[in-house]
Amino acid sequence: MSKPDLEALVTPRIAEAVQAAVDKVGRSEFEEITGIDEQHLVSILAVGDQYVTVALVTLTCQINKSHGDPNPVHSSVTECLKGSTIRIPPIPGQAKSTTAQQSRGGRRLQKLPLRTSNTGPLYDAKTTRIIGFAANIGTFLILGYFLGGIAISPLIGESACIGVTVSPPALTPCGGSLVGLVVSAIGGIGYTFYYFVKKL
Repeated sequence: MSKPDLEALVTPRIAEAVQAAVDKVGRSEFEEITGIDEQHLVSILAVGDQYVTVALVTLTCQINKSHGDPNPVHSSVTECLKGSTIRIPPIPGQAKSTTAQQSRGGRRLQKLPLRTSNTGPLYDAKTTRIIGFAANIGTFLILGYFLGGIAISPLIGESACIGVTVSPPALTPCGGSLVGLVVSAIGGIGYTFYYFVKKL
């Protein structure tokens, strides 16, 4: 978690998935789990011109999936992110907001274990770590996909690509994107070993 999480531009799909999760666990519970405040939640649901972390989208989909939501737009991170613009959050000049997000995330990790006795097995400490692990692996793969298309494609004789099209929204991987996925998957294997042997 030393690197900043990727961010996704809020789209109607993301807002719909968040609304579905709010409907399942309640507004205050959703804010508690994700570590966002009410104003931020209202802005997401209004499809405001803002970015949210991919980890937040992953956690939202995990909530919907754990409640048996059959709609893939609600429970699949890939489907939920279709049509969204993914970026690496800018660090210069935005240290204040980044620090605020990290402190909110820290509070979420501290609060969740305290609610274990009241909320059931979904929110116990080990499940929270597994959700965090899944979010990190997803971040590795997405980062590898986009950076592979941008940085690796020219090295293998292809033109740089971002791997997505806006109209119609779809993934359009190039050779560099696929190589980036493979490299990030290998890194993910090492991270998996570290995570489960050292942390769980």
